[in-house]
Amino acid sequence: MSKLLRKLFISILLLASVGYAEAAETKPLKIKAETNVANMDMVIKDNFIKAKYASAENRFAQSNVKASYDDFNDLVQRTSHDDYVFLVYAMKMAEYGFFDLSDALIKKLDNNDFTKYYISDIKKFYYPSAMVNSKDLIYLADAYSNIVYNNMAIETTSELLNSPKAAESDYKNYLIALGYYKSNNLNQALKYINNAMVENDSNINYLILKAKILADSNKSSQALKTLEKIKKTSFMTADFQNKVRAAEEYVLYKTTKPEALKDYHLAYYYHLQGKSLLATKVLQSAVLHAKQYSPEIFSLLGKIYYENDEPLKAQEFAERAYREDSGNYLAAITLADLSFDNRKYESALKYYKKAKSLTKDAAPSVGLAKTYLALEKDKKSKKLYEKLLKKHGNDEELLVDSLKVFPQKSDYYLPKVASIDISNNDIWLGLANLAIRDNNFTMATTYLNNSYYIDANNFKYYYYLSLVLRAKGDFELADQSLIRCSRLNSDYAADVNPGHSIYEE
Repeated sequence: MSKLLRKLFISILLLASVGYAEAAETKPLKIKAETNVANMDMVIKDNFIKAKYASAENRFAQSNVKASYDDFNDLVQRTSHDDYVFLVYAMKMAEYGFFDLSDALIKKLDNNDFTKYYISDIKKFYYPSAMVNSKDLIYLADAYSNIVYNNMAIETTSELLNSPKAAESDYKNYLIALGYYKSNNLNQALKYINNAMVENDSNINYLILKAKILADSNKSSQALKTLEKIKKTSFMTADFQNKVRAAEEYVLYKTTKPEALKDYHLAYYYHLQGKSLLATKVLQSAVLHAKQYSPEIFSLLGKIYYENDEPLKAQEFAERAYREDSGNYLAAITLADLSFDNRKYESALKYYKKAKSLTKDAAPSVGLAKTYLALEKDKKSKKLYEKLLKKHGNDEELLVDSLKVFPQKSDYYLPKVASIDISNNDIWLGLANLAIRDNNFTMATTYLNNSYYIDANNFKYYYYLSLVLRAKGDFELADQSLIRCSRLNSDYAADVNPGHSIYEE
């Protein structure tokens, strides 16, 4: 299912499960001006936090690291308890090497099913074997900033080598390796990443750098062996699974021999990093020079266009790939999803079954289950979903799709999806909807705050906010929020015009 249609499905499902969207007689609203924003206190707070966070990031990139650290530290101290924001910041602090701030945020988190996966993944991916004092930590973070953002790898590596600061830190050895890698001194890079791994051989960030060094050094078999070790490490959350997948595609790009396949993996790497336009340019160039690999290239183009909600282009390229190679998994699963989206369910079954024969992944089986449901083969669908949930209970797509069959379990499945993908905005909105159903407006507000932080212009956010405000007796602000919803998406509230509301209890 494409991203656009998935969001629409979740929205419709969640509205139906609570039943707040029933229309009633329209009534005129009396408002002063649209600038009288609903939930202003929360908007001011979140906008302040976002602005301060952006400033801290800019300072870090400009190597004003001490000021960046102070800004981030101020945010850590100021930010009111919110597990979502704490986790987002904890990941970024760990990436920058501000491990003490990351740890401080983690210690503030509630110890529950929602947070435990992210806590585990952050530590497995980034954390050194031992913390250094704050002065040395800032020194090392400054080195990271200069290497990664300021094209000063040679100078910074020399400084690290000649400084006694943080001498026993495996993270310092990692940074020296990173500096050598960025300056293309691969032999020394390999030496120092191995030094880092003597102290901490389970750090996945270190392993990924080692795999890249080996791949760039034309030591393909060693690079692939390191990659296999990385892939054996279990990550539960979408953010870190994506980092591992991107590393895999980079190593395959460097170790694959045919130029067209190298371009295929490079394009996949770009796509996983959110650079889909660059990925399509690489693929379109590649297919001109190596037609024997056109099924692989066409299938990836189809997948990229599909995931970017361009179904016509997705259909064109997936069909071309499948015509040339019916054993191509990406082509089969893309055609299956397109058929399902277009309600061509018999065709969808055909392609899902074909895709299932080509992979051990859960996606084709999830597709079969939802297609049986669409064909009103409820018993067959339910049985398949139950089987899949036992085997792939942490698969995000499976959990979301199973809400159609087990809506009564939304109280369990929605938090579980949030625990593996905190950036899934529709899930936060769904959790808010459940809290509204239960008259728990405090939790509903917390979930809505998370949604606003992800996307301040999400029309569904303003709809749910209007429900919370109305329940609290803030009728004028509730009406204004509803108007904002209709102006952001007229199809969602087609009969809501400025000054009028059809959503009345």
